[in-house]
Amino acid sequence: MPTRSSHHLFWHHLVLSLLLATACLLPRHLWADADQIIPLPALEPVDETFFERIRLAAFGDPQDLTEPLLPDDVAPPGQPRQENEPPGRKLPPGAKPGALQQVIFTATELPRLGTSGLGLATLDMSLTIGMPAPTVDSPLLVTPGFGWTFVDEASGPMDPGLPATLYESWIQARWMRKVGDRLGVDLAVAPGWYSDFVNDTAQAFRITGHGFGAWEATADLRVVAGVIYLDRYDVNLLPAGGLLWTPSDDRRFELIFPRPRLAWRIKETTRAAQWIYLAGEFGGNQWAVRRDSGADDIVVYHDYRLLAGWERRPADLGISWRLETGWVTGRLVEYYVTDTADYRPSDTFLVRAGVWY
Repeated sequence: MPTRSSHHLFWHHLVLSLLLATACLLPRHLWADADQIIPLPALEPVDETFFERIRLAAFGDPQDLTEPLLPDDVAPPGQPRQENEPPGRKLPPGAKPGALQQVIFTATELPRLGTSGLGLATLDMSLTIGMPAPTVDSPLLVTPGFGWTFVDEASGPMDPGLPATLYESWIQARWMRKVGDRLGVDLAVAPGWYSDFVNDTAQAFRITGHGFGAWEATADLRVVAGVIYLDRYDVNLLPAGGLLWTPSDDRRFELIFPRPRLAWRIKETTRAAQWIYLAGEFGGNQWAVRRDSGADDIVVYHDYRLLAGWERRPADLGISWRLETGWVTGRLVEYYVTDTADYRPSDTFLVRAGVWY
């Protein structure tokens, strides 16, 4: 991957080429003598101050909380995937130059087990761009994303009548600011369209968001509190918060609802660090759908997850990836327009793989 010095070298070569081309177009009497050396003007250094302040990685998605191990954020379930300097967590070293900060791909599989099971396979991707607005010290992050959820349901009387494919599309605007030496603020809003692309009524449009504040109590302890707006029938507004404790560089305890996580670094080299962790999740989403019967409906799915994971992060800019697996229980499918009984799929397991730059 190109380094900062290689980017500067590229621009020096480009400017030199343009100057030489311009000289060739000048009238001959303006050319200097062959033995005369005319120095090139000094180039101004590239100002990357703003981009050095932004450090992004993967975080969350509209289905569930799926951030990687070391995000510096407290974003909740129901929010687009993201990471930035949060109120509440320390900023990792390194930053990406340029406006493009992050590209993320994630695949999650919940297989159907038994005749009363429900299988869900989700593929999603997002891209995050940083810009100095409204000020350099308070950056604005814009994250568009898109996801597919493929449904595998049992046929027969236990068939919940869901479409074969569900879609999620969103764009999030997020703003962070440090207030004083110890307090940080994180605000986000994300309008999105959640449907099967057949039910095109206004029921598919949702606006999610969050607001968080974090107080740095000590060098290794931060207190986080806020609310998550999901714009869902089952859970509209969700309080969130807790403690983030990092007793050492090899241990990280994120006692933060709705996704607590305990992490340990097991290996570190000059190229990358490897972590293992245990985590809990509140998963789910809401879609506007057209049922197999032809009726428009609102369907909400949620579950609870206990996960174990492994993650690798490069020491410098580069590709990161992670693997997760765990058990999924408390599954529930609810309908809010038609008179349809709730459906409780059997428990299953989860396998997830993610890669991001």
